Amino acid sequence: MPADRAGGDDLVPPHPVTTAEGACSWPSDLVPPPFAGGARPALLDVLAPLAAAPAPGRDLVVLLDGVGADLLAEHRALTPTLRRLAPQTERVRTVAPTTTASAMVSLHTGLSPLGHGALGYLTYDPLSGRTVNQLTGAAGTDPGRWMPLPTPVEAGTRRAVQVAPAKHAHSHLSGVAFRGWEFLAHGRGDRVEAVRTALHRAGPDGLVHLHVDDVDHAGHRHGVDSEEWRTALAEVDALLGALLRRLPRGTRMHVTADHGMVDTAPELTTDLADHPRLLNLVDEVAGEARALSLHCVPGEGVEEELADGLTDLLGERALVLRHDQVLAAGLLGPIGTPVSARVEGRLPDVLVLSRDRWSVDDFSRRPDSARHMIGVHGSLTSAEAWVPLLRTEI
Repeated sequence: MPADRAGGDDLVPPHPVTTAEGACSWPSDLVPPPFAGGARPALLDVLAPLAAAPAPGRDLVVLLDGVGADLLAEHRALTPTLRRLAPQTERVRTVAPTTTASAMVSLHTGLSPLGHGALGYLTYDPLSGRTVNQLTGAAGTDPGRWMPLPTPVEAGTRRAVQVAPAKHAHSHLSGVAFRGWEFLAHGRGDRVEAVRTALHRAGPDGLVHLHVDDVDHAGHRHGVDSEEWRTALAEVDALLGALLRRLPRGTRMHVTADHGMVDTAPELTTDLADHPRLLNLVDEVAGEARALSLHCVPGEGVEEELADGLTDLLGERALVLRHDQVLAAGLLGPIGTPVSARVEGRLPDVLVLSRDRWSVDDFSRRPDSARHMIGVHGSLTSAEAWVPLLRTEI
């Protein structure tokens, strides 16, 4: 059974993909949707097969949060470990939106976002009429009900250990993506020892996952064109070098990322709070500033009015897609795949994909820190959509 047709959900019929209404002109500065033309982003097949059909021996999967392939290629001088292993490294596609929650759940389940239902940093919950943060969750939201399909680790027999900061142990994201995994907390300075312990705990045929978020945090706060970001990247490369030197021989190491990043600025940001006529058409704002998911107030023709108004407002700063166009493009999952009733109501009425370095949000609904974020991601520029995939054996 294909991954996105796995049991556990009631399905609604496929959406039409050949009508004029579903067609859209894709701009050349955005890479094609990850499932367009029958494609399948390789990120989906990095970890899930290791749990579902493992080979004898140990596997370590390292997720370098925010380290896009383009950024890595531009900073090879800072990464001697990854530069040495460049012949064993590919450029592969991540999912859309290019954000940690969607990519991490796809990595761990082998499902598209349309299959698992984590549709962005903030995902709309039709049951409550509010958004759910896909990293931290929301009061009353059960991760097991939010994504009820079994993970490959749950369904398999391989012992698996998640290595992460203690705060991740009971997070919404862990409850969605890491069901069936054991948890081992680490501190900032003992990640190598924590991974060694996890590999020992998992046993000679175990699976371990390490999430390294240093570069992503530096990018959000300081931007990718900063000394802080470059220092973080160099330190992450040194961490990989230490893992290669100190882990048990025969360990297979798989290194990839969830997304890349671009820098924005206040002068490149459109705040929908400054455009009340359009904002009055919006009931709830989900997603993130590079992939904004808008859910309309009830009313005939509201979706078209909002999409047309945003297209006029933003021009070449963003690609504005209506609900059917999102599905017809292969943005969130394979074209024509039946959508479960669980996920259907979470889909945006209008999706705004920012181009170049622009961003769009309603900052009246965001914490003040969101307005000051420099490094951002979520859209489909090359810098955001391509990630590295390194496979090597220690």
